[in-house]
Amino acid sequence: MLIPSIRRRRHAALPLAVLAMMAASAPARAGQSTGTIDLELNVLNACTVNGAATVQADVGSTGKILFTDQPGTFTSTDALLVGTAGNLSILCSPGASPVLTVGAGAHDNAGSRYLLSGSTTVAYRLFSDSARTNEITIGKQIALGTASAAAISVPIYARATNSSGGILPAGKYTDTVQIVLSW
Repeated sequence: MLIPSIRRRRHAALPLAVLAMMAASAPARAGQSTGTIDLELNVLNACTVNGAATVQADVGSTGKILFTDQPGTFTSTDALLVGTAGNLSILCSPGASPVLTVGAGAHDNAGSRYLLSGSTTVAYRLFSDSARTNEITIGKQIALGTASAAAISVPIYARATNSSGGILPAGKYTDTVQIVLSW
């Protein structure tokens, strides 16, 4: 007969021995399975105007065409759009095909553009070239080509003409032309 303390030791050692045998008989990992994780990011074409950090639905004023002061007897005067970056500057996603539509002014009449002071008008025209031969008519779309990583410079030239042939009243003559950039 075993002494009770030895019997207790044997009973205590028995579960440890069973665990050791089970661990030794566990199957080895002989295979593996592989899989994938799919990721997706859709980047849409975008354009910014005059160095903006983000795309804006309404970019506000993109610049000004400021004619130099003229006497009331002037015949014509020329000016150029000046924006925050000089010419109008458009930066689009490479590969995009931006189009700039130059719309109506606030004082257009019968397909012509006019500056207004009080009730007096002065006709003006917009052009895409410095020689002022390629007119930007109301609603004209200007294709800006295929964008690259560089900004597209869009110069806009203007010519105001005193078509009345007479003397104009002194005043500040203004107009605001709408533009739409699409891509």
